Amino acid sequence: MRKILFLIACLSLTVSALSAQDCKNYYYMLNNAEVEMTMFDAKGTAVAKNVYNVLSVSKEGTASVSDFTSTLKDVKGKTISSGKGKFKCNGGEIMIDMKMSLPNLPQLQDMKMESDGNAFLNYPANLKEGQSLPDGAFEMSGNVNGMDMSLQYKVSDRKVSGKEKVTTAGGSWDCYKITYNMSLSMKMMGMNIPMEMVAAEWFAPGFGVVKTETSKDGKLAGHMEITHVKK
Repeated sequence: MRKILFLIACLSLTVSALSAQDCKNYYYMLNNAEVEMTMFDAKGTAVAKNVYNVLSVSKEGTASVSDFTSTLKDVKGKTISSGKGKFKCNGGEIMIDMKMSLPNLPQLQDMKMESDGNAFLNYPANLKEGQSLPDGAFEMSGNVNGMDMSLQYKVSDRKVSGKEKVTTAGGSWDCYKITYNMSLSMKMMGMNIPMEMVAAEWFAPGFGVVKTETSKDGKLAGHMEITHVKK
């Protein structure tokens, strides 16, 4: 179960790291765009890839909305899970439903969403060093194979800590770095397995997330970065 929580944590970083100054330039807002994010363990070994494909971009009132698929693959290219999601940009602000970061794992397929309306992470149009960003939280619960199961996910203390240049196999970008605390807790069969991690994400204005990183107990747990972009 700890491996499931860590995988969820890694995928959460990908989906939650966007900013918007000009919505149409972000890769999640480009029709037919494909973005490959490779996951690495603490030793720098590639362990999986998450591929995002933008299916369509449309208007809903004054907002721009994109529909996309995410496909998680192992290092040999075999599909592990897949899912669908949606991003919304309105007035230069990106709004991301936090449940979209969850992989389509068998343990989660039959769970229903329970939310009080605070299940989104917002990114303002203009970011600056030292800025604090809104927190986010949600809870999923349901019954899986006759067993009650719940998952709590919280993101807190989000801050823009500075600017850094990041180079990956996919390119080179001038990025903002955002740090935050991430809390995951899965309850099943009377057991509660919590996971507290510190996370960081780097994104380029006008493009999107470039790299993410998680640490636990002061030690690097793994990172994820863009390795291929097709527009």
